Amino acid sequence: MNKEQRERLPVSVSAAVFIEDEQGRLLLLQQEADWKGKKWGPPAGGIEPHEDPIMAALREVREEIGVEVKLVDLIEIYTVDRGNDRTGVGFVLRGEIAEGEIEPRRGEIMNYRFFTPTELKDLIEKDLLYKPEYNLAGIEDWLNNYSYPLDVIKPLLK
Repeated sequence: MNKEQRERLPVSVSAAVFIEDEQGRLLLLQQEADWKGKKWGPPAGGIEPHEDPIMAALREVREEIGVEVKLVDLIEIYTVDRGNDRTGVGFVLRGEIAEGEIEPRRGEIMNYRFFTPTELKDLIEKDLLYKPEYNLAGIEDWLNNYSYPLDVIKPLLK
C-alpha cells in the first residue's frame, strides 16, 4: 500500500497519576465542569506537543492540584475505542506526593478526596467515575497492585 492510500487513525494520548495516601487510599478529583458531569477521576490529561507520558503526568498533577509528585511505576497502558473513528491511549502511572499541599485548580477541580477500596466500588456503582473507559480498568489494576518499571516508557526521542 502506498502512502496516498494509507489512512491514519486519529488518536488521543493521555497520562494519569494514581496517588495513594499513607492509609492506601486513592486520590480522586471531582470535575467542576457540568459537561464532565462533576464526576471523579485521577489527575490526568492529554499529552501536549513535545511531551512524553511522564512529562505530561507530572505537568497535569501540578496544574490540577498544585503539588509535585514522585512517579513510582507504571500501572498499565490502555487503549480504548473513543467512537467516531477515534482511538485513545492512556498511560496510568502510580505516584506519591513529594512536595506541596493539595490545592485544586479553580474552574476545573471542585473537590478532592482519598477513597478506600470499598468507597471506590460505591462510586463506580453510582456511575460517578469520570472517563470510566480508562478509569474502571485503572482502578481494578491499582487494586490488584499491577506494577511495571517506569523505564518501560522511554523519554521523548528528538
